[in-house]
Amino acid sequence: MLYLNIADFTRYPGPRYIHIGPNSGEEFRERFLIKSLEKDSKVSINFDGVLGYGSSFLEEIFGGVVRAMPSHPKTEHPNGDEIVKHDFLTLDMIDFLKEHLVSHEDPSVIEEVTEYINHELKGMESQK
Repeated sequence: MLYLNIADFTRYPGPRYIHIGPNSGEEFRERFLIKSLEKDSKVSINFDGVLGYGSSFLEEIFGGVVRAMPSHPKTEHPNGDEIVKHDFLTLDMIDFLKEHLVSHEDPSVIEEVTEYINHELKGMESQK
């Protein structure tokens, strides 16, 4: 299992997208989470040590990793950019990730992230 600490990426999370500013959710998802999942299907993420999270940062990471699954029906971001799909991403990986989120400082972050993941998973189910 691989362990990621968002505080190792930044203590000051930024916007949703890379083109908007530094320390974005998109950057964390693509450069850290996706690359980690490519190496090991079991990844745990720790949210402690960061000075607050914006909802767009969190949604882009966790809703975004579900949208990046090849079986997810969405192909474009709301801004029209293409969603990059990663063929190796599976539902088992997402389920494991969802069960291995850690935050001792603010457990409500786990609830929020879980809602983003579940929302995108429901979108996949409704397309079946």
